Amino acid sequence: MKKNERESYIFQKKCLLVLLYVYYLNNVDFANITPRSFGFHFDPTCNFKVIVKSKKENIHKYTINIFENPYRLNYYKVDIMGNVNIIKLSTRDLKESELYLPEAGLNIYFDGENFKIYGYVEGRQMEFSSFSEFNLPEPESLVYSLNDCKRSEGVNSSAETFILWLLRLFNSKLHIDLVMGAGINRDYGAKDWSNLLNTLNTQFYDGNSKMANEVNHYIGQELFTSSMVLKTSGFDIYKCLAKELYEFKEAKSFNDPDSTLYKCVDFVEKNHGTSIITYNYDTNLEYLLKKRGLRYCTIYDENSFVTKDAVCDIYHVHGLLPYGKYDQVKFTDSIIFNESDYYYMYNNPYSWNISKQLHDFKFNCCLFIGISLTDPDMKRLLELGSNYMKFNFIFMKKEKGYLSKVYRDLTAYFFTFDLIPIWINDYSEIGDWLAKI
Repeated sequence: MKKNERESYIFQKKCLLVLLYVYYLNNVDFANITPRSFGFHFDPTCNFKVIVKSKKENIHKYTINIFENPYRLNYYKVDIMGNVNIIKLSTRDLKESELYLPEAGLNIYFDGENFKIYGYVEGRQMEFSSFSEFNLPEPESLVYSLNDCKRSEGVNSSAETFILWLLRLFNSKLHIDLVMGAGINRDYGAKDWSNLLNTLNTQFYDGNSKMANEVNHYIGQELFTSSMVLKTSGFDIYKCLAKELYEFKEAKSFNDPDSTLYKCVDFVEKNHGTSIITYNYDTNLEYLLKKRGLRYCTIYDENSFVTKDAVCDIYHVHGLLPYGKYDQVKFTDSIIFNESDYYYMYNNPYSWNISKQLHDFKFNCCLFIGISLTDPDMKRLLELGSNYMKFNFIFMKKEKGYLSKVYRDLTAYFFTFDLIPIWINDYSEIGDWLAKI
């Protein structure tokens, strides 16, 4: 997107978030609300519509209008029952100007961070100001405030917090993806992606970590520039990779019900039809599913396929290396590992790996687990897969001693990629969140 288009997109995305917060405050059950675009019933007079089933089983249709340039706006003309008008104002106007109070519709005055709400929703007159609610003067604090606000806990009978309400809303309306990175295996003593690269780098240089670090100084942390380096060096990368994936001292047993991966299997068992995108090469997830007798499909190359009787589909978008199979070409050929592999894949938008990620990031609700979001290629895919009618979520662990402003700024940054971070203090909390959804 161009810069001005990007800024408009982020503002509209925030408008959706504020609108959903309004319904949350008005105790609308997450199962009774459906944000919708137009489909075959195109309506160019508004941005989108929201359908709400009231507690009396009546269907209410709301027309959502977003006005980013309100200076010639006729407030009387758009003051219609069922209209929700989101009007962009400067912070000064929002604080100091006399705002129009609608007699039939609902107006949300919004500067991109703070908002004031006047009018009617679900038959109730509403007046609300986020200035008194949050009182956070730092820029781009909206998403973090709604994420972290304690005062709105318990106002909705269908979810105790707004973020949980959002998760339940999209889980009930959309296909769900669990998007897994290397961090999901940390419970078992496995290395994350960064430490895995460091270890293999050191092994490549015969245990000389000093040399590995000196080379990384010039070319970065990536393992090798091309597969030719591997072939001419005599280094068996797949054998070493398999050893790192499977032969480590377990911190937890694979059967430990408190491990994050185990909790993910709990989620899959309760939510048949879940898709899983994993950047991991191992078969730990398949092992746990098989132990419970849950049928799954594993897709790791363009010759794989999906069967109807599977509880979940597992897409190894960077390839698959089962235990003891490091010398089998059908698996080693699937591995995306060195720089040349990555360049080829991300420069080939028609590859199954890329098309799967783009489709699900755009149209499904994705929960990112064990992923740090430091990979620029993933961020590029997230931006290409943007969709302002829904959100994706990412679990992120807070670190001791970090300033609260760090998390506020990071929350705003993640939001530019359609991600709402769920900040946790310990990885064990991920399982609790999944159980609540």
